[in-house]
Amino acid sequence: MINYKSHSKIIIFCPPKKVTGGPEALHQLSHKLHKIGLKNVFMHYLPKRPNPKAANYAIYDSKEINIVQDHPDNIMIIPESMTFLIKKYPKSQKIVWWLSVEFYKILVDYRVRKQNIFKKLFYKQFDKEYHFEPLPNVFHWAQSFRSSLYLKEHHIPESQIDHVCDYINPIFLHDSRQIKKNLRNNKILYNPKKGKEEIALLIQNSPELEWVPIQNMTADQIKELMSQSLLYVDFGENPGRDKMLRESVSQDCCIVSGKNGSSKYYEDLMIPDDYKFEFSEDIITEIISKIKAILENYQGHIADFIIYKNEVMKEEIVFEDKLKEIFKL
Repeated sequence: MINYKSHSKIIIFCPPKKVTGGPEALHQLSHKLHKIGLKNVFMHYLPKRPNPKAANYAIYDSKEINIVQDHPDNIMIIPESMTFLIKKYPKSQKIVWWLSVEFYKILVDYRVRKQNIFKKLFYKQFDKEYHFEPLPNVFHWAQSFRSSLYLKEHHIPESQIDHVCDYINPIFLHDSRQIKKNLRNNKILYNPKKGKEEIALLIQNSPELEWVPIQNMTADQIKELMSQSLLYVDFGENPGRDKMLRESVSQDCCIVSGKNGSSKYYEDLMIPDDYKFEFSEDIITEIISKIKAILENYQGHIADFIIYKNEVMKEEIVFEDKLKEIFKL
């Protein structure tokens, strides 16, 4: 697959200043490549901005490069949101890291529409988009089982796909064995940016319950909140292995989730199926009953999440080992 040489430059493309799961994964990648001994590893931020590295990622080792050279020995690591770069660097080896299938669909549809408008109004354009053509120097990393299925549906051969999953912020991995819960804490945690309509209906139909949004908080604050809480609820799209789901289980939260995106697959969200719901208004009462059952008998439910927690807690080691395997170290 990838032909890494000691003089190869590894260039990781990343949007600037964003504090979301994708950019964090890209900075984690830089950090781990440096840690396993690779020297020529650089971040290249697009679009260009002053001070592009978000302060939240100061814990991750990275170096920035401003000029990118197209060379057969160089390796470009491209998030799925930037697949238009594939044809810009035809000589280089390229890895597309599929962190979010949904985000890819939205962005590529937008870029194709824009390209077609320019083509009609102004001049004929070279097709800049990647359409899963069988290019010999393009490889793929699937962050989730769900994204690997998506790649296979688009006829990417198994030999060009590797399974590479990021890991949760190291803050959540410290002292995770010594969590002491207050069993009378009945606050239900959720991410207000995800599954907004579903969560709004659940809140509306359970005025007796206390719902707490996780927002405008540092990683330390989120960890503290999760370590004290019993339950995290998620009905978001989950285009990849969701960070907050993994963070919550690391802090011994039970989980109630939807079956959107990667959450549908046990390989990505390793919890029993009776904690997952295909959301509809008809089963709101059933979902709320499950929530109440967990809050009333946390000790009877938390054992169902041990397998998932163990998987999450070893992700950083698995990630590092996978990188050593790929770069033959």
